[in-house]
Amino acid sequence: MERASFQKRSLEPVSVVFLLAAISYLGYFGSRLLENDSTRILLATVAGSVYFACMSLGPLAIFTISSLRGASLAERILATFSIPFIWMVKDVILLTQSHPFLESLYWFFNPLYIWLTCLIVGEMGAGTLLARAIKKRRGEAIRVVTPAPLLAIIIGMTIFSGLFAWGQGENIYALYLEVYRSIFGAGV
Repeated sequence: MERASFQKRSLEPVSVVFLLAAISYLGYFGSRLLENDSTRILLATVAGSVYFACMSLGPLAIFTISSLRGASLAERILATFSIPFIWMVKDVILLTQSHPFLESLYWFFNPLYIWLTCLIVGEMGAGTLLARAIKKRRGEAIRVVTPAPLLAIIIGMTIFSGLFAWGQGENIYALYLEVYRSIFGAGV
Protein backbone atom coordinates (compact mmCIF):
# COMPACT_ATOMS: atom_id res chain seq x y z
CA MET A 1 0.00 0.00 0.00
CA GLU A 2 1.33 3.40 -1.00
CA ARG A 3 2.01 5.91 1.76
CA ALA A 4 -0.34 8.92 1.76
CA SER A 5 1.06 12.39 1.09
CA PHE A 6 2.01 14.69 3.97
CA GLN A 7 -1.12 16.71 3.30
CA LYS A 8 -3.34 13.63 3.58
CA ARG A 9 -1.40 12.18 6.55
CA SER A 10 -1.23 15.23 8.77
CA LEU A 11 -2.57 18.47 7.33
CA GLU A 12 -6.10 17.27 6.58
CA PRO A 13 -6.88 16.04 10.12
CA VAL A 14 -5.38 19.24 11.58
CA SER A 15 -7.33 21.40 9.11
CA VAL A 16 -10.66 19.79 9.98
CA VAL A 17 -10.15 20.26 13.73
CA PHE A 18 -8.82 23.79 13.20
CA LEU A 19 -11.83 24.74 11.06
CA LEU A 20 -14.25 23.36 13.68
CA ALA A 21 -12.35 25.16 16.45
CA ALA A 22 -12.30 28.46 14.54
CA ILE A 23 -16.01 28.33 13.68
CA SER A 24 -16.99 27.39 17.24
CA TYR A 25 -14.70 30.10 18.66
CA LEU A 26 -16.35 32.70 16.46
CA GLY A 27 -19.80 31.33 17.32
CA TYR A 28 -19.07 31.40 21.04
CA PHE A 29 -17.77 34.97 21.13
CA GLY A 30 -20.15 36.13 18.41
CA SER A 31 -23.13 34.91 20.44
CA ARG A 32 -22.85 37.97 22.69
CA LEU A 33 -24.07 40.07 19.77
CA LEU A 34 -27.44 38.31 19.79
CA GLU A 35 -30.24 40.07 21.63
CA ASN A 36 -32.48 37.05 22.18
CA ASP A 37 -31.35 35.47 25.47
CA SER A 38 -32.40 31.91 24.62
CA THR A 39 -30.71 31.97 21.22
CA ARG A 40 -27.57 33.55 22.67
CA ILE A 41 -27.35 30.96 25.46
CA LEU A 42 -28.00 28.08 23.06
CA LEU A 43 -25.36 29.28 20.56
CA ALA A 44 -22.82 29.96 23.30
CA THR A 45 -23.42 26.53 24.87
CA VAL A 46 -23.17 24.60 21.60
CA ALA A 47 -20.25 26.59 20.21
CA GLY A 48 -18.39 26.54 23.55
CA SER A 49 -18.86 22.78 23.84
CA VAL A 50 -17.57 22.19 20.31
CA TYR A 51 -14.60 24.50 20.97
CA PHE A 52 -13.80 22.65 24.21
CA ALA A 53 -14.06 19.30 22.39
CA CYS A 54 -11.70 20.53 19.66
CA MET A 55 -9.11 21.54 22.24
CA SER A 56 -9.46 18.52 24.52
CA LEU A 57 -10.40 15.66 22.15
CA GLY A 58 -9.19 17.03 18.81
CA PRO A 59 -5.62 15.90 19.54
CA LEU A 60 -6.84 12.30 20.01
CA ALA A 61 -8.61 12.39 16.64
CA ILE A 62 -5.64 14.01 14.89
CA PHE A 63 -3.14 11.53 16.35
CA THR A 64 -5.29 8.51 15.53
CA ILE A 65 -6.14 9.58 11.96
CA SER A 66 -2.54 10.60 11.23
CA SER A 67 -1.37 7.25 12.54
CA LEU A 68 -3.86 5.36 10.36
CA ARG A 69 -2.68 7.35 7.33
CA GLY A 70 0.97 6.40 7.89
CA ALA A 71 2.40 9.56 9.48
CA SER A 72 5.70 9.15 11.29
CA LEU A 73 5.77 9.55 15.06
CA ALA A 74 7.32 13.02 14.70
CA GLU A 75 4.58 14.08 12.24
CA ARG A 76 1.87 12.74 14.54
CA ILE A 77 3.26 14.57 17.57
CA LEU A 78 3.65 17.83 15.63
CA ALA A 79 0.15 17.55 14.17
CA THR A 80 -1.35 16.64 17.55
CA PHE A 81 0.11 19.65 19.35
CA SER A 82 -0.53 22.14 16.52
CA ILE A 83 -4.10 23.20 17.43
CA PRO A 84 -3.45 23.56 21.20
CA PHE A 85 -0.24 25.46 20.40
CA ILE A 86 -2.12 27.85 18.09
CA TRP A 87 -4.65 28.37 20.92
CA MET A 88 -1.85 29.10 23.39
CA VAL A 89 -0.15 31.54 20.99
CA LYS A 90 -3.49 33.31 20.43
CA ASP A 91 -3.89 33.71 24.20
CA VAL A 92 -0.34 35.01 24.62
CA ILE A 93 -0.84 37.54 21.81
CA LEU A 94 -4.05 38.74 23.46
CA LEU A 95 -2.22 38.99 26.78
CA THR A 96 0.43 41.28 25.26
CA GLN A 97 -2.27 43.95 25.05
CA SER A 98 -2.20 44.32 28.83
CA HIS A 99 1.15 42.84 29.94
CA PRO A 100 4.79 43.19 28.85
CA PHE A 101 5.92 40.65 26.24
CA LEU A 102 8.12 38.54 28.56
CA GLU A 103 5.38 38.33 31.18
CA SER A 104 2.96 37.28 28.45
CA LEU A 105 5.32 34.49 27.39
CA TYR A 106 5.18 33.13 30.94
CA TRP A 107 1.50 32.37 30.25
CA PHE A 108 2.69 29.30 28.30
CA PHE A 109 3.41 27.71 31.69
CA ASN A 110 -0.02 28.25 33.25
CA PRO A 111 -1.67 25.21 34.85
CA LEU A 112 -4.36 24.91 32.18
CA TYR A 113 -1.73 24.38 29.48
CA ILE A 114 0.17 21.94 31.68
CA TRP A 115 -3.02 19.94 32.20
CA LEU A 116 -3.77 20.04 28.48
CA THR A 117 -0.25 18.82 27.68
CA CYS A 118 -0.64 15.92 30.12
CA LEU A 119 -4.03 15.07 28.61
CA ILE A 120 -2.55 15.12 25.11
CA VAL A 121 0.29 12.79 26.14
CA GLY A 122 -2.32 10.34 27.46
CA GLU A 123 -4.38 10.78 24.28
CA MET A 124 -1.36 10.00 22.12
CA GLY A 125 -0.99 6.70 23.96
CA ALA A 126 -4.70 5.98 23.58
CA GLY A 127 -4.60 7.05 19.92
CA THR A 128 -1.74 4.63 19.29
CA LEU A 129 -3.74 1.76 20.79
CA LEU A 130 -6.86 2.78 18.89
CA ALA A 131 -5.04 3.06 15.55
CA ARG A 132 -3.34 -0.29 16.08
CA ALA A 133 -6.66 -1.95 16.96
CA ILE A 134 -8.21 -0.56 13.76
CA LYS A 135 -5.21 -1.72 11.71
CA LYS A 136 -5.42 -5.16 13.27
CA ARG A 137 -9.14 -5.37 12.42
CA ARG A 138 -8.23 -4.45 8.85
CA GLY A 139 -5.96 -7.49 8.74
CA GLU A 140 -2.51 -6.10 9.55
CA ALA A 141 -0.28 -8.30 11.65
CA ILE A 142 0.35 -5.82 14.44
CA ARG A 143 0.61 -5.99 18.20
CA VAL A 144 -1.97 -3.64 19.66
CA VAL A 145 -0.74 -3.29 23.24
CA THR A 146 2.90 -2.44 23.87
CA PRO A 147 4.60 -0.69 26.81
CA ALA A 148 5.20 2.73 25.18
CA PRO A 149 1.56 3.78 24.62
CA LEU A 150 0.55 2.35 27.99
CA LEU A 151 3.33 4.33 29.63
CA ALA A 152 2.18 7.51 27.84
CA ILE A 153 -1.36 6.97 29.11
CA ILE A 154 -0.22 6.22 32.66
CA ILE A 155 2.25 9.11 32.89
CA GLY A 156 -0.03 11.67 31.22
CA MET A 157 -3.10 10.77 33.26
CA THR A 158 -1.19 10.36 36.54
CA ILE A 159 0.32 13.84 36.29
CA PHE A 160 -2.99 15.27 35.05
CA SER A 161 -5.02 13.81 37.92
CA GLY A 162 -2.24 14.32 40.47
CA LEU A 163 -2.06 18.04 39.76
CA PHE A 164 -5.82 18.28 40.10
CA ALA A 165 -5.93 16.16 43.25
CA TRP A 166 -3.27 18.37 44.81
CA GLY A 167 -5.71 20.95 46.14
CA GLN A 168 -8.14 20.70 43.19
CA GLY A 169 -5.80 22.73 41.05
CA GLU A 170 -5.45 25.63 43.48
CA ASN A 171 -1.98 24.59 44.65
CA ILE A 172 -0.52 24.33 41.16
CA TYR A 173 -2.02 27.74 40.32
CA ALA A 174 -0.57 29.20 43.56
CA LEU A 175 2.82 27.77 42.58
CA TYR A 176 2.45 29.27 39.10
CA LEU A 177 1.72 32.70 40.65
CA GLU A 178 4.58 32.38 43.14
CA VAL A 179 7.08 31.67 40.35
CA TYR A 180 5.58 34.56 38.36
CA ARG A 181 6.07 36.92 41.31
CA SER A 182 9.62 35.74 41.91
CA ILE A 183 10.53 36.41 38.28
CA PHE A 184 8.50 39.55 37.50
CA GLY A 185 7.77 41.02 40.93
CA ALA A 186 4.47 41.51 42.71
CA GLY A 187 3.11 43.93 40.13
CA VAL A 188 0.90 46.89 40.89
